Amino acid sequence: MSTPASAEGERASAPVPFRRLYGLARPYLRPLLAGTVLLLAGTGVFLVVPMRAGQFVDTALDSGSEQSLGELVGLLIGLFAVLGVLGYFQAWLLGAAGARLLRDLRRRLFGHLVGLSIDFFDRRRVGELLSRMNSDLTVVQTALTEQIPSGLQAVARFVGVLVILLVLHTRLTAVALLVVPPVVVFAMVIGRRLERVAVEERDAVAETSAWAEEALAGVRTLQAFSAEEQARGRYRERLVDLLAVQLRNVRLYGAFSGLMTFLGFSAFALVLGYGGNLMLRGALTPGQLTSFLLYTFAIATSVGQLGALYAGYRRLRGSSARVFQLLDEGSAIVDSRSPVRLAEDASALSIRSVAFRYEGSEQPAIADVSMDVAPGELAALVGPSGSGKSTLFALLLRFYEPQQGELLLEGRPLADFALGDLRRRIALVPQDIFLFSGSVADNIRLARPGADDADVRAAAEAAGAASFIESLDEGFATEVGERGVRLSAGQRQRIAIARAFLRDPRILLLDEATSALDPDSEATVQRAIEQLLEGRTTIVIAHRLATARRARRIHVLDQGRLVAAGSHEELYEANELYRRYWLLQSLERQQPPASIQSAAGG
Repeated sequence: MSTPASAEGERASAPVPFRRLYGLARPYLRPLLAGTVLLLAGTGVFLVVPMRAGQFVDTALDSGSEQSLGELVGLLIGLFAVLGVLGYFQAWLLGAAGARLLRDLRRRLFGHLVGLSIDFFDRRRVGELLSRMNSDLTVVQTALTEQIPSGLQAVARFVGVLVILLVLHTRLTAVALLVVPPVVVFAMVIGRRLERVAVEERDAVAETSAWAEEALAGVRTLQAFSAEEQARGRYRERLVDLLAVQLRNVRLYGAFSGLMTFLGFSAFALVLGYGGNLMLRGALTPGQLTSFLLYTFAIATSVGQLGALYAGYRRLRGSSARVFQLLDEGSAIVDSRSPVRLAEDASALSIRSVAFRYEGSEQPAIADVSMDVAPGELAALVGPSGSGKSTLFALLLRFYEPQQGELLLEGRPLADFALGDLRRRIALVPQDIFLFSGSVADNIRLARPGADDADVRAAAEAAGAASFIESLDEGFATEVGERGVRLSAGQRQRIAIARAFLRDPRILLLDEATSALDPDSEATVQRAIEQLLEGRTTIVIAHRLATARRARRIHVLDQGRLVAAGSHEELYEANELYRRYWLLQSLERQQPPASIQSAAGG
């Protein structure tokens, strides 16, 4: 039975129907056709050149007048000028169409990727996807806007030259065409191998890019553990694998190009030998032989171009298969075809016998969990790492679908609502804050893109972030750097809280929102959060039980199961895990109620 990886490889290597390739180029068909027409017009002009060159030779040898020679030279220069003008416009049309095609392909692929469900990104690495967006799309763009039009030009030149050669001398034309059959056979054989090796090369490039992106993103961790040499070694290993594939590709393409060159000049030599014999016998004039040699060179070039076109087409099939594989990837999270309208004040949450297991994991992350959170209620989730707290948040945001049970909002399954509508009612403040490169204001405005500067400032003030933001060099316009590297952990967390204020949600999901703050900042933010909680349903993942104690109801999770639920006092008395956590965190100094003291002492 094939593994998922091998199945992906089989899908990637499957032939791509021509109609799908045509579909990529269809929006740009007019400039592509116009550029191709100019290429063909240039071919028509080119077909005149060898004939005029032969006339020039015969005129010169027959002691023609300088005026006649001058006229022929002027005609040739005029033809070359026309070729130059046609070349400029066709290069502009095809180049501009290619640039727009590449832009739109990247936009289309990126737009599709960011809409896929999170399970897709659990299986694929970002660096690999970036490589696909760059290398594979560039191959597709080059083939559609350069290789295919050039191939059509080569076909037109081949047919046009062939007709002229047959008119000039049939037997000499047959000699010139002796090289065509081996070129076709070799192109078909080597083309298949080039396609396979091209796919292998892009896979190796994707693997190398993925590791490099991962290592550079985690460079602080590498340096903290003095693991730079280890990272260099792993990158060198990937470069060695990539180089081996690239060298194999170069050898194949070099053999292909070399044989094309050999066969092309062999045809030239055969025509020169046979045509020279005909000229010595008076069957051809020197000018006719010159024209024939130039036409033979053109037909050899055309055959070489057609061979290269076939090899390029094989590469196109490999790259486009990878692109279509990503575009055909479906999201595990889909909107209902007839979504239910979500009421403005909807905030009552229910979780009914939910079970969920991550792909590739043998143990469930959540097993038979049920709970209710009333509108406006503050509920807490506590438990050891890996107990399923963050997974519950992911299910509530519909990053994943449960394999068992259901999650309800106002008594209806979450899947009944439009995904965007649902998520707009929820604000998430994670423990690991992700900021995008850009300004502080841009990162706060992520919660509501249409918010004006006054709204952004008000959200920052409510989160206790305005004072530190205004102390930055450029205030709200300060660039935060990649992943917010120019800000401290506490500053990043306050910006995340400001996002939640700007979102103005009905439901809050807080992952220990003040865990990275110093005591003074924590007091400021806690006051802000108290204001934010008013009238909103809130679930908080409490790593510190002092935070959980404020909740009306605390849910204790262990190994994916809900093992207890109740108030702080009830859990301290009845649940050993909760009591042990409380004591280990040395929170008993906060003087629990007398009933708890007597229970602990007795």
